[in-house]
Amino acid sequence: MEKKILIFGSNGLVGRNLSNYLEGKGHKVFKIDLTNKFKEKNFFKCDITKEISVKNTIRKITKKNKIDVAFNAAAANPKVQKIKSFKFSDYKLENWKKNLDVDLIGSFNTSKHILKHYESSNSGKIINISSIYGVVGPDQDIYFNKRQKFHGKKPLEYSVSKAGIIGFSKALAAFYKNTNIEVFCLILGGIEENQDKKFKKRYSNKTIIGRMIKKGEYNSIINYLVSNKTPFLTGSCLDLSAGALNIL
Repeated sequence: MEKKILIFGSNGLVGRNLSNYLEGKGHKVFKIDLTNKFKEKNFFKCDITKEISVKNTIRKITKKNKIDVAFNAAAANPKVQKIKSFKFSDYKLENWKKNLDVDLIGSFNTSKHILKHYESSNSGKIINISSIYGVVGPDQDIYFNKRQKFHGKKPLEYSVSKAGIIGFSKALAAFYKNTNIEVFCLILGGIEENQDKKFKKRYSNKTIIGRMIKKGEYNSIINYLVSNKTPFLTGSCLDLSAGALNIL
């Protein structure tokens, strides 16, 4: 059965692949991001850190469509091959705020306004995207061939924002207790995307399956959540990390 789906962060690694997959499964997908980078149909420009932008975008879409599922897949996560070494004691507050704004302020805005829509029919799902780094701290060593003392590469606020997404998902699901509105969180591990061989090897050694996740390997699980009644899973944070959280 066709579902109508919003994907916030449709230009990103997860959002782009997921949009294509769900459309291939016969669902109608509304793609939402800052720019129509891939010249997509059913695309809506929106800055999720601005509440008025989110409110207007959701209003446009829901005027003619009953939305079944909303994905919060937007993130301000720099690619491994582009991140630079830094000292936390020299880190800029503006950089710290950027991830927090996209993940936490953005998720507040998108959830608030899609829930106004869901409440009118007492039905709908929100699926948030978190990371293993919302559960454990990044091992900075895997980002370096030789790490300089007091330096790291993976931004610490990424962990803070992803941990916040986990807490927000649980609290929001509990807030909508005894309704037909469901909230889930997916905890993703590292996804393979042109990282250098040394990084992939160092990261892969930390997983049970001995490699990074390939793009779209988690899509069948997401499609199950989208396509089926799953009230017994609401509030759940599903570990899709390839075992990276289960091994020292």
